[in-house]
Amino acid sequence: MDNRVKLLISVIAFYLLAGAIVSVPAQTLLGSPILSEFLCNPTGNLETEWIELYNPDDHAINLSLFQIGDALGLRNISDTGLILEAGEYIVLAQDPEKFLQFYFDFDGRVTAPKGWQTLNNYDGDAVRLADRRGWITDSVWYDAGFPDNRSWERYINSEGESFWGESFSPTGSTPGKPNSFYYPRAGKIDLAVAPDPFSPDGNGFQDETVISVGMPEADQFDLVIYDIAGRKVKTFYENGASIPGEIIWDGRDDEGRSLPVGIYIIYARVEGGVSMAVKKTVVIAR
Repeated sequence: MDNRVKLLISVIAFYLLAGAIVSVPAQTLLGSPILSEFLCNPTGNLETEWIELYNPDDHAINLSLFQIGDALGLRNISDTGLILEAGEYIVLAQDPEKFLQFYFDFDGRVTAPKGWQTLNNYDGDAVRLADRRGWITDSVWYDAGFPDNRSWERYINSEGESFWGESFSPTGSTPGKPNSFYYPRAGKIDLAVAPDPFSPDGNGFQDETVISVGMPEADQFDLVIYDIAGRKVKTFYENGASIPGEIIWDGRDDEGRSLPVGIYIIYARVEGGVSMAVKKTVVIAR
């Protein structure tokens, strides 16, 4: 049997859907870009699907030698020389102009392939990368897209295993940047805050603090802040999605008022599947 056929069979046999996690080999063929991130169900002001490629090799790759598509069809990425340098990302967008309108601070490369295979949002589909002969060089099968313009991201562990899951980024995706998703998830709530203390007095120095949260998968997530008297002053998440990430706090309450100097309590809780909570103090100083 041809080695490439064996490889394709192993890719199909290996993929695993476990909730919102897909496990596939990290890279299927040497000298090929890999799929890194994609968004299949744009909503609101984002009016375009997109797929991100990454070059993990130490040499440039000519993308005109490859095709991109879904489970049903493939389209040429480019009919002219389109070079992806070593360690570089590129976004293939259904509509690059609409992509840039939404991701206005994006400073990477974005282009439109020669045609676009529309990705399914809810009934399952695949994103496939192939060479010009149609041999699949990389692929990922997914069951549905995520809400609120959150992308699928890829994580490759130290053993070379590749996992796909919902972006952990506060912005919902990371086009042109290293991915935020990682696997496996934490078995407990990891809560960190820095700087602590911080002084939101408008002088430009430590006016904000970053609350970093790692957590297990759960049905709901709460993240709130109480003052020392036990009064709730700030709600970041209430019955929200259990997604790790970073939250920036400017020392203001839910009404936008600056809170006085003192000790405050950060309270994080997850429920459903697992049930646990953790508290951590943070100080607002002068």
